[in-house]
Amino acid sequence: MPSYYSSWFAHQLQALLNRSQSSLTMSQPSHCFVLFGAEFSGGRLMVDLLRRVVDARYGLLPPTWAVEPLLAHRHFFPLQHIRRHGSACPEYLFGFRLSAADLMLTHGMGEPHRFMTLLYERGYKVIHSQRRDLMRHAIAILKSQNPSQRHIHPPALIATLKQLDEQRIAEATIVAQVPHLPVTYATDLLNPNVHNATAQRLCRFLSLQQQQQVNCTMKLVHQSIPDLVANYDDVCAALEHSDYAYVLTEASAKLVI
Repeated sequence: MPSYYSSWFAHQLQALLNRSQSSLTMSQPSHCFVLFGAEFSGGRLMVDLLRRVVDARYGLLPPTWAVEPLLAHRHFFPLQHIRRHGSACPEYLFGFRLSAADLMLTHGMGEPHRFMTLLYERGYKVIHSQRRDLMRHAIAILKSQNPSQRHIHPPALIATLKQLDEQRIAEATIVAQVPHLPVTYATDLLNPNVHNATAQRLCRFLSLQQQQQVNCTMKLVHQSIPDLVANYDDVCAALEHSDYAYVLTEASAKLVI
């Protein structure tokens, strides 16, 4: 290779290293967290709740405050990518969404728990959002792809259940070695009557002051799985002959999705 090509590559590599080093020294918001969990596990409700109740000495969170999935696409330097977004956040509270799939599939990490440990060591508090009802979680994902469709394709449901099952196992492994706050969709977020208790837990965990009580009393709408899925009999028949027959007994008439 000619020497001028070697010099050019060396110059580009040094510039890249300089940019990476400078990103490590950028100032960050005073409170940082990572919202870890699969899609439709309550992230939107949690963000809305934080926006409503948090009142730190720096002021209320504006309507534009958001928690983005920063690693949904591949980045060669994911930590620096996160820090750049944090340094650009005009608010005192910075958070981003993260899933096991982001780490294992998108970024090909063989030991994703190490990345979570790096985030924790850099001051990011970990909130683990999860759903216990696997059946309703899978239906929510499938219905989001076609909201007007009340029929669920059984093979697609089984494939989604398998994917969620694998994600849950991966999530438990990834967060096991760092302190984290578990937040469950059905018990902590879906019911507005418990929002105040959830807000208190979130604020204590993030070392934030709670601006106000969330006083909301609401009668919940109970809706069974057959009310959500038009071809429920076909779905049951397929599930009964699969590895996920057990979800039929767990999918009792609890809460609306």
